[in-house]
Amino acid sequence: MKTLSSVVLVLLIAQPAVRSSRPLGPGDIDAIAQILMLEDTRRFDAVALERLLQSNHPEVRRRAVVAVGRIVDPKGGSLLIALRRDKDAEVVASVAFAYGQVKDATAVDWLAGRMNRAGAAPDVAREAARSLGKIRSPEARTALAQFLNATVTARRTAAVVGEALLAYGRFTTPGDIAPLLRWTADRDPEIRWRAAWALVRLRDVTASPHLLKLSEDPSADVRFWSARGLAPALVSTAGLDVGKVASRLRAMVNDADRRVRTEALRSLVLYDDDESVQMVLAALESQDSWLAVSAAEGLARFKDRAAVVVPRLLSAGAVGKPLSLRMTALTPLVALSPDAALTPAASLAIDESIVARAAGIQALTRLGPAGQARLDALSNDPVTKDRIIQARPVRGVRAEPIKRTDAEYRQIVERWIVPAYNGTARPRAVLGTSRGEVEIELHPGDAPLGLEYLIRVVESGEIVGTEFGRVVPNFVAQQRAIRNDVVLRDEVSRLGLTRGNLSWASAGLDTGRPGYTLGVTPQPHNEGDFTALGRVVRGMDVVDRLELGDRITSANMKR
Repeated sequence: MKTLSSVVLVLLIAQPAVRSSRPLGPGDIDAIAQILMLEDTRRFDAVALERLLQSNHPEVRRRAVVAVGRIVDPKGGSLLIALRRDKDAEVVASVAFAYGQVKDATAVDWLAGRMNRAGAAPDVAREAARSLGKIRSPEARTALAQFLNATVTARRTAAVVGEALLAYGRFTTPGDIAPLLRWTADRDPEIRWRAAWALVRLRDVTASPHLLKLSEDPSADVRFWSARGLAPALVSTAGLDVGKVASRLRAMVNDADRRVRTEALRSLVLYDDDESVQMVLAALESQDSWLAVSAAEGLARFKDRAAVVVPRLLSAGAVGKPLSLRMTALTPLVALSPDAALTPAASLAIDESIVARAAGIQALTRLGPAGQARLDALSNDPVTKDRIIQARPVRGVRAEPIKRTDAEYRQIVERWIVPAYNGTARPRAVLGTSRGEVEIELHPGDAPLGLEYLIRVVESGEIVGTEFGRVVPNFVAQQRAIRNDVVLRDEVSRLGLTRGNLSWASAGLDTGRPGYTLGVTPQPHNEGDFTALGRVVRGMDVVDRLELGDRITSANMKR
């Protein structure tokens, strides 16, 4: 059972405010349509933004502030100074958010003050903490450390402490871990897993003994994050007994929680002792794809054990085994035994799944003349050549952002933003998959452009047939790009990237092309770069079971 502070923390993080006390008039709708256009085109119009920031309507001001953050122009920070004193707490919280998006280091002192201010609105303080983690300057790190060292956990500050822990972990370089350690013993497991996550992210050798202790925490959330940090290089440098840590990880591979088993196995594959290697090899035969795939992922490093490892990989990569395991086993096979990899690569190159075919073709091209000969033979065989052609990447096709008229921006505001502001029930999409149905509640007020496109591909059926081309156990299930896709503008918001979040694949802001991505774990390190488009409200167990090559089999909007 969750403690009271844990429940409060989750609510403060996950529940957006409904802001319908003052209606949006026609002039306000026009203003929001202009804001939407500036965001979508990434146009920094200082004159227009300053006017919008001075609107009499708090929702227009709030959205103009968010636009400054989304446009990501360094000059935007100076426009926000006057809004720091806005009488509307949601506007001020959005100012804190926007400073993090533009990474304005000059705002660190103000953010630190809001985070520490007695009586500050929790949303403002939490956004201030998050933005300090996005700015990542030495001063921002110091401010977070001082807050975490001085704060006494309480019902009111639980969400702020939780966010400050995640923000501290975004720095990803070794540093003082004392601000984190005091929270590893907090009675709230939501606080403890955030502290464990931050300790892992810092990759500081001094964290190793504490992570080892946390590996026995009562909360599985704490245990699985701690397992990620028990790499032998860090453990050894910290002076711990590597054999004892390996033994602990082997015990965790038998944990009652699937996530703990998976993360323990991922760390265990980095150990070289015979007992650990045998456990990893045995996991290749697991009926749980998370375990089998996690075992296969790390086996390329065992060059000195190739005689033992390669036969096990060949068995894992054989036709008839789960597609996700066959594809994963191919990479270490190519590294350890190129000749042995030829047959499994060729079999994948003509598989029914286009994801598998692409992987097989790529492997054959890496296997030198012998691989090219196999690929040429498949390309010239009347039975298989069409599959080879279909799987080859299309060159010279460039996806572009959608171009909209002023009237279309206003229609989007009227169709999605106004109802969301008024508290209307949110739209839901139901995606059928090879494993079952997933129902997703969408965020129309926070990501109206992305939502408009998703609804289009759902209602047209374009999304049906899309395969999951990247499935990382205990991390994400990601679809391939949808046919006739476009580049989507990221609509980063204050909604966190929580477990069950729907976003899309991206190599950075505004580079994303759907395939959509379902988050299996929270992803605080990605916040600020990805859109929270919706969240799974039914079928999260289905998401957890998705594997490479699974498809979207149906799609509809729930009325």
